[in-house]
Amino acid sequence: MDQIKTGKFIAELRRKNKLTQEELGRKLGVSNKTVSRWENGNYMPDIEALRLLAKEFGVSMEELLDGETASSKKPPKKPDPFTPKERADFWRRNWKRENFGWFIFWGVVIGLFVITGLAFTVLSFFLFGFGSSNIFIAGTGIFLIAGLLSFILYIYFYNKMCIYVDNNAYKLSED
Repeated sequence: MDQIKTGKFIAELRRKNKLTQEELGRKLGVSNKTVSRWENGNYMPDIEALRLLAKEFGVSMEELLDGETASSKKPPKKPDPFTPKERADFWRRNWKRENFGWFIFWGVVIGLFVITGLAFTVLSFFLFGFGSSNIFIAGTGIFLIAGLLSFILYIYFYNKMCIYVDNNAYKLSED
């Protein structure tokens, strides 16, 4: 409750109804100086005076105390029904759905690397046993490349997902 805001509102309503401070005071049974003190924010009307003011101007006592009509107030902001974790989980699932095709593509590429590495390693074993051969080294190298590629892609996609979730789940609304 802001005395100055309430006082300005009373003055605004009085002027809108084309009343002087003296006329309003007579209607309420107070002096024009009392009305002036209310309008300047020096004093607040008592409960009975608030009731009479509300009746005179066709507003509620709450509107008088708030210093504005209910129609000029912003509607109260609705509380968010979701927790931050629920919101982040939603956007994480959404991002995974949007990028599912990329997961399949890179899964197939890495799978081909693993199959090729496995084929080279098995072929090397059957042809040369446990001896050192270039085919075995190539198979092992392909396995290492598949692992490294998997690790790099994991970091890349995880970071892209975090950025997406941060931009959508935690952005401030314009309200």
